Amino acid sequence: MDDNSSLPPNQDGAVDMLWLVDRLEEMVSLGKRVPFSTRVMVEEEEFLQLVDQLRVAVPNEIRQAQRVIKQRERIIGEAQDEAAEIIDRAHAEADRLVSQSALLTEARQRGEEILRRAEEEQQRTKGELDVYVLSQAQLLEDAIDRGLAVIREAAEDTLDALGDLKAEVTRPHGRD
Repeated sequence: MDDNSSLPPNQDGAVDMLWLVDRLEEMVSLGKRVPFSTRVMVEEEEFLQLVDQLRVAVPNEIRQAQRVIKQRERIIGEAQDEAAEIIDRAHAEADRLVSQSALLTEARQRGEEILRRAEEEQQRTKGELDVYVLSQAQLLEDAIDRGLAVIREAAEDTLDALGDLKAEVTRPHGRD
């Protein structure tokens, strides 16, 4: 088996646990077989040295795993915060758009109501104007009829007076 001086340290200077397990497996596979059994003889000192290194490596691996978990939790927390922020912004934007849409709808409805009232007022005014024009036309017609009646009467009176004058002029005058 390899010399322990060739142990590959990992990032924090500790020996990689998987490398140590591989060395133990290699030690067993290279060990001497006990005849008529499934047992293997290995160098005790080498074996105990690898076990000691495993004891040191396991806590390092656990600490590294804890660091990875903390980093993962931090990243997940940041992602959740960012997601919550995005959702909040989306809700705010949706509220703004709904509010804007509601304002536009209300403005459209009010505009339509104003137009409807203006059209009603126009129709009412037009109707009132028509009634007024008709009433004035009727008054004018009545005035013309009265004027014509007066003119007819005056013409008849004039004709009668002229007839009387003509009769008087044509009648022999007796000298009295």
